[in-house]
Amino acid sequence: MTKNIFLLLFILFSALFFGQNFKTDVENQFRDYNSLISNKDFKKAMDLYANEDFFKIVPKEQLIEMMGMVMNAPEMEFKMHPPENIIIDEKNVVNENGKKYLKLIYNQRLDMKFKDSKVKPQDLLSALQGQFGYNQVRYNEKTDFFEISTIKSTVANSSDFKNWKFTVIEKKQIPILKQFIPEKFLKELN
Repeated sequence: MTKNIFLLLFILFSALFFGQNFKTDVENQFRDYNSLISNKDFKKAMDLYANEDFFKIVPKEQLIEMMGMVMNAPEMEFKMHPPENIIIDEKNVVNENGKKYLKLIYNQRLDMKFKDSKVKPQDLLSALQGQFGYNQVRYNEKTDFFEISTIKSTVANSSDFKNWKFTVIEKKQIPILKQFIPEKFLKELN
């Protein structure tokens, strides 16, 4: 009887440790991925953390070039803050094509400054509020930055539960995403 109790406790503690360990791995790798992008190391971010299936649709070099054009545009200054309040939904893991998929939801602030813009800040504010939501965007007159608060969803996938790849999912990208992201995650965007 005592052996059975110890065996049961061992199994429970092992499961708890594994669960926390994999969540820590996902979060740490996701933070590293975001940090690489924020620091404009797009190639390393794509090499380490991008979903390889995405590159069957958009070549990696093309994606890296597009990211560089956006983040280094001379008419705009762009800052990404680290993700906050990361929620990892480990209860709804999807097994598909030899990979495990799970969803992350998080908050992230983006700051944008339009250099030499002829458009009034109030007009830009209205346009950004239309895109991101009225309460999600504010204009900081002191810094000239538009501060955008976003709630984002990302799908993480792994074939070994150790090395994770990430794909930000947005409603407007569903036609592309449905080619390699499980449908369950895309239905939740509607």
